[in-house]
Amino acid sequence: MLMRSLLKNLKTAPLQAALLLLLSGSFLMAPAQYAVWSPDSTALSAPNYRMDRYHRLLRYHDPLLYIAFPLVKPIADRPLPLQNGEGKNGYWLEGNFAYRFALYQGKYYSYPLLQRLRPTIDVGLMPRLTRDASSPLLPFNNQFGVGTDLLLSSLSGLHKERPTLVWTTFQLHHYSNGQADSFFVEGPVERNNYRSGDFSTNYWRGALHVSHVGQKNIVTGSVGYQEDVDLGGPLVRSPELYHRYGEQRVLASLQFTRKPRLVTATYANRATAEEDVVKEEVRRQWMFRTEASYIVSGLSKYSRSNKQRLGWHNYLTYMPSLTNEVGLLLHTYIGRDYLNIRFDDAVFIGEAGLFFTLNGR
Repeated sequence: MLMRSLLKNLKTAPLQAALLLLLSGSFLMAPAQYAVWSPDSTALSAPNYRMDRYHRLLRYHDPLLYIAFPLVKPIADRPLPLQNGEGKNGYWLEGNFAYRFALYQGKYYSYPLLQRLRPTIDVGLMPRLTRDASSPLLPFNNQFGVGTDLLLSSLSGLHKERPTLVWTTFQLHHYSNGQADSFFVEGPVERNNYRSGDFSTNYWRGALHVSHVGQKNIVTGSVGYQEDVDLGGPLVRSPELYHRYGEQRVLASLQFTRKPRLVTATYANRATAEEDVVKEEVRRQWMFRTEASYIVSGLSKYSRSNKQRLGWHNYLTYMPSLTNEVGLLLHTYIGRDYLNIRFDDAVFIGEAGLFFTLNGR
């Protein structure tokens, strides 16, 4: 597979690769240097103010970047127990290092069509570290591809303080784990090879988003469709996935985003010998997102009696200070495991950890 040669180096330095992704994102992203949701006269007079609000809204709905401590429990009987190196003793951490790098973000002086568009290069890495003594790092989720967002509602709506915006998202991604061994473990029982089985597929995805910007909250609902495809050459789809992994999925999500809230924090002044305090205004924000996918076809060879068609994520994030770019995250999931070849394991996942934004304001 195309990813295999790249991951020879990646697997020897996964943390360095994840760090590089985060750092490169912070240099490439160039958001507004003012508060777009609590504007003052300076912000309102900025020529690009309305476009900055649109691009910030898109960022709120991008994949979440986090590192968390996961608790993973099966919700269905496993045909074979987990072995050493597969998570037999539990897990230390899970990370999601995913980012949509904007190739272009329209300005107020751009052509109207270019104001509506945001083409992106999408990259995602997901490691999971087990507590096992042997091979503790499981094969990564590796996703890369292209995407674009297109605003469908009127550009004049961006001038409104409380607009309702409609846009679409289209993406084409390759998704693999960089392994080369047999898909199934040896033996009479059919079970996927979690440590080194070759998982590779591609998918296209389309979604429609409707978002209302209220006085205090931003509420967004989305519906979408995803279908796996074989692009041939190095971007082939593993033949074992057919009629087991699922070919078509219906997607839905609902997100509540609290606009950044300005509060006054009081700190002891450690820079002077006298007892002194410093008061500083900080912006705090929380967000709740629920996402669901339902497999509508492609499971005729899936060996379990319960097909586990539904996968359901819930995220709660809290940023105590948007300028610091690090906050707190809670995440729950129920359904088939989302870590590549482990899709035949039905699990509940609950985790808590750190959530990251890049150059947030």
